[in-house]
Amino acid sequence: MFLDSALQKNNNNLDVFRVIAASMVIYGHAYALLPAAGGQDFLLKIIGFDYSGSLAVKIFFFLSGLVVTNSLISSNDAVRFVISRFFRIWPALLITLGVSAFVIGPVVSSLSAHDYFSNPAVMDYFVQSAKMNIRFELPGVFQGRKYASINGSLWTIPFEVFAYVVLLGAFMSGGMRLKKVAFAIVAIIIVEPVLSEKIIFTWVSRDTEVSMLAPSFASGVLLAIFRESVKIDLKIFVGLWVVFYVFKGSVYGFYYFYGAVFYSILYLATLPLVVRLKPSSDISYGVYLWGWPVQQLMVTFFPDSGVVVNQVSSIAVSAILGWLSWNVIEKRFIAIGSKLGEKVKRYSAKPQDSVAI
Repeated sequence: MFLDSALQKNNNNLDVFRVIAASMVIYGHAYALLPAAGGQDFLLKIIGFDYSGSLAVKIFFFLSGLVVTNSLISSNDAVRFVISRFFRIWPALLITLGVSAFVIGPVVSSLSAHDYFSNPAVMDYFVQSAKMNIRFELPGVFQGRKYASINGSLWTIPFEVFAYVVLLGAFMSGGMRLKKVAFAIVAIIIVEPVLSEKIIFTWVSRDTEVSMLAPSFASGVLLAIFRESVKIDLKIFVGLWVVFYVFKGSVYGFYYFYGAVFYSILYLATLPLVVRLKPSSDISYGVYLWGWPVQQLMVTFFPDSGVVVNQVSSIAVSAILGWLSWNVIEKRFIAIGSKLGEKVKRYSAKPQDSVAI
């Protein structure tokens, strides 16, 4: 099977891997939110250069780059792309911000309700975060902990939105139609984290948790552009892991690891058994949005429960919230965005009345 066929809706189960990735974020964050409980992330133990939560975010960016680029190329419509991305990201995010600031915040804050709501930082948290200038702390909330953030996971959202903007610019300027040019630009983005001098994203931190987000997204973009030539089969799947095993001691070993992980997801997602397990609700975004606040609340109300209990209970509660987010908010607004996109398309297709001068 080639990737263009694999990306057809009924030929893959990428949704389940997004859910797994969202759960990995919760799993990894537990060790940071409960440092006194001890223990170590299993992935960090195995490979030594990354932990499960960080890898999960890279998986999100890779899949986003792949799926969103494929959708943009297939629709060939920049306006619908903007509308669909807006309705996919912001409605659920605004609800999460609102509940965090105006419900969770006053309940767990050390301040009185009057002092809490009269503090300008509360509204600033909601407004600025909605504008992609993410704020992390609320007055009197989770103070005294190693991480006082109400939702530390939100730091990635502006990076993803920025990736969409760059992708849209490349599409509108025709760069994605020139495959050789696109390949060269993506190649620079992918290797930039190890260059002595950055070329494109000169302001981005060299911390690989941040600097590898663009290469992950770009890898998905590249595969989408060349989707008709990318084959999905067992030999490549095995071969990439063999290559990683051989070169895992290299200073560039992490590239082989991420490449093997990304391709493995594509291969496994197209297996007939996995495709049949496709969930009816895409809860991954909701799980990601709610994971951190739920974990912080678990620490507040069950401080001695330990890492494993925090992980399991937080994943379970976040899955429920993710289901509600998808069925009550996300699915409805995606449908609204789709209808709006269709109306815009029909309007733009109508011949406009001319005025004789």
